[in-house]
Amino acid sequence: MKLLKDNSSIAILFSIIVLLILFLNNVLGIYPLLDVIKYLETKNHYWIIPTTSLLLFGIWLYNDRMRRKVINERIEVFKAIMRTVQDILHNSSSSIQLLIMDMKDEGVDEEIIMKAENNMEELKTVIKTLASIDPKTIELKELNQTMSIIKMHK
Repeated sequence: MKLLKDNSSIAILFSIIVLLILFLNNVLGIYPLLDVIKYLETKNHYWIIPTTSLLLFGIWLYNDRMRRKVINERIEVFKAIMRTVQDILHNSSSSIQLLIMDMKDEGVDEEIIMKAENNMEELKTVIKTLASIDPKTIELKELNQTMSIIKMHK
């Protein structure tokens, strides 16, 4: 119901309804609102209020259900993306571990090996942070603060 969320669309719908009623009244000589009011005055229509309230309650329930369904689908997509990212990071972690072992075997400078090990620790921190994310409660600002590149290098 994205159409009804914008106030301008409600104004447009109201204008169309008013123009339609004016057209029916002036051009065709049909008075729909007056006819409905006369019909309601002449008969007992106790069923209108419960039916209208049930209809509105049903629309509200349907809207709530669809909103929850969309949120759950977004959470599932988010979880799938996080699993994929974690798999990629684990593969990178394994590659860095092999690289560190090869560098130690080849006798590379200790400073370079230390930098690679520090990068390995940062990668493990990122993997742990991603594993602890709960998609229902996490906020983007909070995620940016814990995974900031600047903070990781400190």
